[in-house]
Amino acid sequence: MASISRTPKRLLSLARFSTLCAPFPTFLAAKSAVESEPDPEKLADIFHDQSSNFARFRRHRPLYELSCRRLTRSGRLDLVERLIDHQKALPHPRTEGFWIRLIMLYSASGMVEHALRTFHQMVEDRVKLTEKSICAILTVYLDNNLIDDLHSAFTTMLSEIDFSPGTKSYNLVLKAFCRQKDMESARKLLHKMENPDIGSYNVLLEAYLKNGNGVRFDEILKEIKSKGLEHDCSTYNHRILRFCKNKESVRAKKLLDEMAVKGVKPNSASYNMIIFGFSKVGDFESAQKVLERMLADGYVAPCSISYIILFQHMVKEGEFDSALNMCKEIIRRKWVPPFEAMEGLVKGLVEMSEVEAAKEVVEKMKKRLKGNAADSWKTHEAALPL
Repeated sequence: MASISRTPKRLLSLARFSTLCAPFPTFLAAKSAVESEPDPEKLADIFHDQSSNFARFRRHRPLYELSCRRLTRSGRLDLVERLIDHQKALPHPRTEGFWIRLIMLYSASGMVEHALRTFHQMVEDRVKLTEKSICAILTVYLDNNLIDDLHSAFTTMLSEIDFSPGTKSYNLVLKAFCRQKDMESARKLLHKMENPDIGSYNVLLEAYLKNGNGVRFDEILKEIKSKGLEHDCSTYNHRILRFCKNKESVRAKKLLDEMAVKGVKPNSASYNMIIFGFSKVGDFESAQKVLERMLADGYVAPCSISYIILFQHMVKEGEFDSALNMCKEIIRRKWVPPFEAMEGLVKGLVEMSEVEAAKEVVEKMKKRLKGNAADSWKTHEAALPL
């Protein structure tokens, strides 16, 4: 009889699927086990078993995305394949949405051939295709930076599949042209489209902003106005970023007022870009007012990046008293300040003869550190003049 040591790893892994521990009593227990399991093999085993046991587990998309992402980071694409293929044998309604979900899981793991194979399985399963399926395949190519393949696939699908491209699929092709910096083709396609939406124009605004082409950026804004299209949050964010890049943060801040009048809700990026713009030029008073406005407006939950932007720039500009207060607020909110800025703050406080204040804030921060972060901080702390 062959020894276990000579048994292929794949067979051993498969065998484990039938020797798992007792099923978890509830979906939440199974979910917690998947989220906390660090070992890729065990994670795949638990996922395989529990996706069979709980319909609620099978409907929980974030759990699938998290598991595939962690397995991919571990370099275990074989387990990603096993996890996804197993879903095809479970009692899911085999709808278009079901197949698209599997396609996008493969895509997010960089498994393009598997994603395309799954698309062909959907076709063989005689699922009625809509523009959603076409967009899924175009997104696979776009997300994996296979731009030439995207254009070829789009042309092929136009001739071989009975579908008329709509705004969503055209917008993905627009993104592909912009990714290639082929702005002439992007503009031609935009003008060819029957019903471009604000998202179509946002694609070009973003591209011109990245390319530093302010003239073309303004042309697109004028075209949006002539078409009678209303700005959405992305449109405003592109305009805000442009102003902040040009050190015109006051004008960017006024766009927040315009958004309020127009009923467009800002997102965290809307505020953070302006906070960054003011901080970059050392106007911390204005930056903090934007932060206060973000908290008062209530459109977004407070996030660490808003405070960290201010903290880092305060340290950089030598505003150590203000930086100390911001650091304390970061720690109070149970976040961890960036180590390099923390090191700069401590050195600045020591130069100001505020050694006790420096020691106090370091001790408070250390209480928030765990695991590798705590070990990493020791390297920085050893170089501090405390």
